[in-house]
Amino acid sequence: MRISERKYAITGASRGLGAALAIIMADAGAELVLLARTKDALSDTANSIQKRTGQHVSTLSCDLADAASCTAAGERLARDHTDLDGLIHNGAMWLPGPMSGISDLDIQACIGSAAIGSLILTRHLLPNLRARDDADIHTVVSTSGLQNQPLDGGSVVFTAAKSAQAGFVHGLADELAATRVRVTAVFPGDIIDVSPNDSTWNEKTGRSYTLSNREVVEAILFILNQPSSVAVRSLVIQ
Repeated sequence: MRISERKYAITGASRGLGAALAIIMADAGAELVLLARTKDALSDTANSIQKRTGQHVSTLSCDLADAASCTAAGERLARDHTDLDGLIHNGAMWLPGPMSGISDLDIQACIGSAAIGSLILTRHLLPNLRARDDADIHTVVSTSGLQNQPLDGGSVVFTAAKSAQAGFVHGLADELAATRVRVTAVFPGDIIDVSPNDSTWNEKTGRSYTLSNREVVEAILFILNQPSSVAVRSLVIQ
């Protein structure tokens, strides 16, 4: 795989899709830096990777809803990991429910985690990524970020956050079009949470069912493993 022996930072890697992606990328030979709100939260993912591959992954605390935390993490990544080949924006805050039940702080946190955190981390890492022979900035958005999609159990705030994140991907792809940095995104629908450590990881289900982590991970790897001259700008999967 193209990702073998390349180095990626992944946000939101402590659980769910982020943890699954990290484990499978490590299985494929990628070197990783994992980010989550606390380093302790990353212990299960890091231990799974070490047990499966022998790799001791780097971990870094980063609260995507906190601009100061993102600045500190961005500075640390840029200073200590100059050899990064890619940044994967996976972390974001899920926020369901009607507007009447959502607080002002929840609105700030949800928008911040999806859009502002991604922008800050990218700004700090962009000079290093542009200096590589080729590099990737990949974002896990959501079908909630597409126009005219139903809320599907989410909230107006989550839709706004993911729409902002989709705008970030679109604008960054245009800005970096003439560089060696690919900007790509996957837009999954609802996801069933399964782990590569569970026997259910490879189970096949019926024709009418919700996506699983495994299928989203496979879609992301399809994008990242394309030749450097090929960019899958956006892939909607349902």
